[in-house]
Amino acid sequence: MARKAKPGAGLAVLVVDDEPELRHLCRVLLETLGCQVAEAEDLKTARRALAASKFALALIDVVLPDGSGFDLFRDARSKFPALAVGIMTAYASIEDAIQAVKGGAVDYITKPFEIERLKELVEFVAGRLPAGKAQLGRGTFEFYGIVGASDEMRAVCELIERAAEYPSTVLIQGESGTGKELVAKAIHAAGPNAGEPFVAIECSAIPGPLLENELFGHVKGAFTGAHADAPGLFRSAANGTVFLDEIGELPRPFQVKLLRALQEHEVRPVGASGPVPANARVIVATNRDLHAAMADGEFRRDLFFRLHVIPIYLPPLRTRRDDIAPLAQHFLNRLNAASGRKVRLSRGGLRLLEKRKWMGNVRELQNCIEKAFALNTGKMIDEEQLAGPESASPAPREGERLRDYEKQAIQAALRQAGGNRKRAAKILDIGVATLFRKLKEYKLN
Repeated sequence: MARKAKPGAGLAVLVVDDEPELRHLCRVLLETLGCQVAEAEDLKTARRALAASKFALALIDVVLPDGSGFDLFRDARSKFPALAVGIMTAYASIEDAIQAVKGGAVDYITKPFEIERLKELVEFVAGRLPAGKAQLGRGTFEFYGIVGASDEMRAVCELIERAAEYPSTVLIQGESGTGKELVAKAIHAAGPNAGEPFVAIECSAIPGPLLENELFGHVKGAFTGAHADAPGLFRSAANGTVFLDEIGELPRPFQVKLLRALQEHEVRPVGASGPVPANARVIVATNRDLHAAMADGEFRRDLFFRLHVIPIYLPPLRTRRDDIAPLAQHFLNRLNAASGRKVRLSRGGLRLLEKRKWMGNVRELQNCIEKAFALNTGKMIDEEQLAGPESASPAPREGERLRDYEKQAIQAALRQAGGNRKRAAKILDIGVATLFRKLKEYKLN
């Protein structure tokens, strides 16, 4: 009679905790489930282990000798999107649970824990490994973290799957909050180099003069303070992926240098006498109309066509209402799993969510669910809890255009930020340069 396979057979797991006894217990329990286990006692050792080997799951303690486990969590999720992460803590809180879930953790475990809890986690991670996608019932699907039910998002996921096979440049376009970085991570995770680093940078967040150094690196002595060589993000990504968000805000003087890097697969570090190879795949994203930027002379036409090899457009949430219910339930399920609660969404609450315009798209929906969950003291989230003025989108007026909504959102963010433009940009989840451009476009003081 054939022996039944263990649920974690061959699953590579990294346990990060400063308590030797806890690491030993985890090792014993995980090896009982068939996992291959490595240990790390601090952030430095864990980062070295993640860079040296490919893991399917990392169990990370919140409190470590040289810093917070959440720092390692965010770093690991950014560089290795396919890595599943479970957060461990002896002091559970709803705030930490929300932080973990929002960052993409697959579980939030309170110590001490039982083998059944680990078994469920291992089975979940092992079950999503073969293709990274699953049917969740009622037509809902999950594809490398992308949850939906609409035909529009199924088409996007099919395009992601095809794009992942080739190293061509991908241009992701869509409004803020539609999930452009999630799509970039899915392309990376579905491709042949999923075990390589995924490096993301927001182009508008770094001043133009510093961007070349950040992306291409520098040699020792290139400028005051350059005491050693720095590889830059393109070379740090090795054979992985570089994700350039808000590519529409890239300073024009640097655009020609990026164009050359894409064409020649090489970069010239600041102060270097010649170029060096750069093999990372490049994926870019923007919420800006690049055709209008080209017409205004702000974006190079040759760079646009070099980036526009595989275009992916993410439709706004208000045009794909079939995705609202599964997304809301997905966010609620993750919060429940992380906190150990069993909060449900009422039918009336769901109908209210489906009627909203969601000008902030999926990110606004996620924040709405998180807020209602955090403030909820019972077992049901209803219409009243979801109808607060802070989370509601304004009702449309006949003939009102999308740009009018955008103008209203900017004005509301500025009021909320007390006129502080940097804070307003953070509220809107856009770059400061984008906000300044919008203020000028709409003639807002």
